[in-house]
Amino acid sequence: MSQDVKQKTKRERISTNQGDQVEVIQKGESQTQQKEAYWKENANVPMDEFDWDAHQAECPTMFRKPNPKINAPHGVKVFSREPYAQDMLNLLMGFEAAKPAQMEITEGGIYTGTVYSINQEFAAIDIGYRENVYVNMLKEEAGVKPLIVVNNEVKVQVLSKGNTRGYVLGSVSAGVKTAVVSDIMSSIEGGTTAYVGTISEMIPGGGYIVNIQGVDCFMPGSLAGINKLADFESIVGTDMYVVPVSFSTKRGTIVVSHREYLKAMIPNKVEALRESPDGERTGKVTGSAKYGVFVEFDDCLTGMIHVNDLTPEMLKKHKAREIQPGDDINFRIKEVVSDTKIILTQLETAPVIDPWEGIEQRIQVPSEVVGVVKAVKDYGIFIDVEPGIAGLLHISEIQDLIDTSTIKSGDNITVQVTRIDSATRKIFLKI
Repeated sequence: MSQDVKQKTKRERISTNQGDQVEVIQKGESQTQQKEAYWKENANVPMDEFDWDAHQAECPTMFRKPNPKINAPHGVKVFSREPYAQDMLNLLMGFEAAKPAQMEITEGGIYTGTVYSINQEFAAIDIGYRENVYVNMLKEEAGVKPLIVVNNEVKVQVLSKGNTRGYVLGSVSAGVKTAVVSDIMSSIEGGTTAYVGTISEMIPGGGYIVNIQGVDCFMPGSLAGINKLADFESIVGTDMYVVPVSFSTKRGTIVVSHREYLKAMIPNKVEALRESPDGERTGKVTGSAKYGVFVEFDDCLTGMIHVNDLTPEMLKKHKAREIQPGDDINFRIKEVVSDTKIILTQLETAPVIDPWEGIEQRIQVPSEVVGVVKAVKDYGIFIDVEPGIAGLLHISEIQDLIDTSTIKSGDNITVQVTRIDSATRKIFLKI
């Protein structure tokens, strides 16, 4: 077949200087000749009159693919494969290539981006990459969708750097979940970070599934409280603070503890109890023994009511073993011994009077008082100058005036008060 027969008849639309479009039918010309004629025709057309549609239709790069190795801004395509193409783009656009860590993405990577646009099916997220990351809204979790709002900042995980259409695909749900998992895992070592979790499910004989911002964690039943729960199903569906404590390789999940959170609260709760111990309170029975009843109150504190401090009615129930874990019980604070030892009572207690209060008004310095020997030591004699208030008669003050071997506990002795230090609760005496 001759070259003339191979030549095709081509129709094209070009613009005249008057702006009228005419159809030019070229016959018997090769494609190269047609393109040369087109470029010559439009070489001097003013920018505001240039026919871009016609130009793109005839552009030789129409069916070429952009160079994937070029770092270009969003929407800019470079077709050249020349080694200097990147430098030329930078010079032409005044574009300064970003750092590789910002311009390169990896599948599975988590990136922070801003929602650029959204419709019912897809959302476009700008993560600073040369292309937007597209998120399929139909596959996003219901709890995450409210986060996907135009101009809102979100975490997105790249699922694919290029699907069949060349789009970068991602998932906000996966991004949020992975970011939360990473945050939780990093907090395990310190053991001081608490998260709000929802008890979504109870595992019979095993524990609970706790959902933290979309991440399912495991909480053993023994870590659900300070004491053993009386009703294991009562906390299902509730929100509570939990502390990540370990990662279970057997279950492949993060282990959390509500108990650790409660333990951290105990010092502050005990301090508040010491400052305001009065008044009747209500707690839950956690167990009982022959000598008393154990009670949990104020979320994390545990105290004991001795059998001698139970009301006649409760004492009768205790002897009949009718007091069960989970029962409500009223009580008062009798004494706070330590963070782990709190003594409770159901009986009315007389108000505790501090014997040191007003001591400096009752005893003048110096003054002579008759005290009672409380104890004799090598370094002196402790003497009660008032009930509950002991002073020290130091050995240096006795000299040869008293034979300490003849002094015993309970003896009356006349001494002189030389100094009272109510801040340190000390009274100094001499003969």
